[in-house]
Amino acid sequence: MRLLPLALLLGLLAPASAQDDPRRPPLYLVSHEGAKVYVLGSVHVLPVDALPLPSHVEDVYAAASVVAFEIDLAEAEERAFELIGAATDEALIGDLLDDEQRHALHTSVRSFGLPGPTFDEVEPWFGGMSFGMLTLRGSAEAYGQGVDAYLYERAWLDGKEVIALETLTDQISAFDDLSDESQVAYLMGLVANAEGAEAAFSLLLDAWASGDEGRLSGVLSDELAHPEVYESLLVRRNRSWMPALDSLLGRPGTVSLVVVGAGHLVGRGSLVELLREAGHKPQRL
Repeated sequence: MRLLPLALLLGLLAPASAQDDPRRPPLYLVSHEGAKVYVLGSVHVLPVDALPLPSHVEDVYAAASVVAFEIDLAEAEERAFELIGAATDEALIGDLLDDEQRHALHTSVRSFGLPGPTFDEVEPWFGGMSFGMLTLRGSAEAYGQGVDAYLYERAWLDGKEVIALETLTDQISAFDDLSDESQVAYLMGLVANAEGAEAAFSLLLDAWASGDEGRLSGVLSDELAHPEVYESLLVRRNRSWMPALDSLLGRPGTVSLVVVGAGHLVGRGSLVELLREAGHKPQRL
């Protein structure tokens, strides 16, 4: 999921050749009356030498005439100022944290070379996103674009039909609509785990690369331990995307590729679970 500020992969290297590529990221095929919809679990940051993707994923992309992403990435970049605006119009970190929480946040922020109050004038959800990215700074130069950005750029260049499952406003609202309590819990969870952030994301991306959905679910459950956060960022959004998937499944003869954060394909309320509940039979590839 694009908004989760986890750390960066340390253990995934590009394979020597397509033939011996061991990577099997979460990829499902759903078929319905002549329509084929592939659903790929994405990660939003990859090592610079991890592209291209495994050959079977590249083959699916090549066959697809429609590629769907969580949001329109170009539009999101153009409207980035709205993210800042939405992050400063309600209760701010400086007003919500108690003395102990404020001390922990400021101490951690200073350890990364910034003034302690750097995030005091934004809402906790945005502070959490920003702080999470700060924890990645030490390894940032080793990493490049993720699966979604890589495929998004290619889809436009290749003239494929590109669609978005939600708007930027929808995605911002998933965070902004959280209660103050949940936002603070999300932020302070990141602060508490800052020292282990890179190792945690290494585990996440290793699980993604190997296709180990049990490990992937476990890591994400730790990140989204607060029930309201899990419900808002994963379950509710998954449900809102189902009409778009149903629409793609209603296009006989069309091959579509849906690219979403890997966290949306595992655990309670996942897209895979919702597709099964709707009577489909997602096939893991």
